[in-house]
Order: sequence, then C-alpha cells, then structure tokens
Amino acid sequence: MQAFSRFAVRDLLIVSSTIVLWLLFGSVSAGDGLAADFVGAALGLAGGVCAWLAHEWGHLLSGRAVGATMRAPTTLKQIYLFGFDNKRNTRAQFIVMALGGFVGTALAFSFAWYGLPPDWMATRVMRGLILLEASVTVLLEVPGLLLGILAYDRLPSVDVLND
Repeated sequence: MQAFSRFAVRDLLIVSSTIVLWLLFGSVSAGDGLAADFVGAALGLAGGVCAWLAHEWGHLLSGRAVGATMRAPTTLKQIYLFGFDNKRNTRAQFIVMALGGFVGTALAFSFAWYGLPPDWMATRVMRGLILLEASVTVLLEVPGLLLGILAYDRLPSVDVLND
C-alpha cells in the first residue's frame, strides 16, 4: 500500500480542501446572483471530484482487502488510481474490486442526498455530477463486471495507466 501513499495524501488534500471551502462558502450558493452561481458551480464541481475519488478508492481498497495485485501510477497527474492485472488476480478479486467502486459511489450519493443542505446550489450541482458519474459507471463498468463474472478467463488484459 506504500506505493499508493502519495495518492492518499493528494486525495486527502483535495477532499479536506473541499470540505473547508464548503464550510466557509457553501451557504453563499443558497443565494441569488453571480456570486451564488459561481460558488455553487465551483463547490459542486469540487464535491463531484470528491465523489469520483470515493468511487476510485472504493475500487482500490476493496481490491487490496482481498489481496489483489494492483499497480500504482508513476505520476500524480494520472486520472486512474491504479492498474488491475486480470492475469495476476482471480475472478473473485476482480468482482470484489469492481463492486467496491459502486460502494464508494453509493456512499457519496448518500452523503450528497442526506448530509448536505438541499437548498444550496453547490449541493444540487454535486448531486447532478454524482448522478452523471453513476450513469457513466453503469454504462462503462457494469458490462465489464458482467463479463468478469461470466468469462473472467477471456477478459483482455488492459492497462489503463499507460505510463
């Protein structure tokens, strides 16, 4: 897990900065006017990034919990958090890793709907982004999960890191 520590620091800085900004300025997005719109859009976008990070860390942590071999990117600029080698991991490890992302998304979704003020534009933007992220996840990841369940041994080896 040491290879991922710099990503944990990076992502904790992103999430903690977002939380601080929401606490300081989130209520501004409840108002009318340009400032409210700008703050709402910016904080909502930052919240959407945090939701995406929750999804990615859900994949990583669940995969590591079942002993999956996962490769860390070489650069902090990489948008993917890890590389998963389906030739070195088992079907069960793949399924748990895949489902972990859905758990991360579900946690972000629950927080956005039940833990944030509904009248803030920032909340509504974040919720919209989470719904978009969840939709893309269903479209892109569910077919791969189903293929992994039904025909894991025939999955192509894909390295999303390319670094």
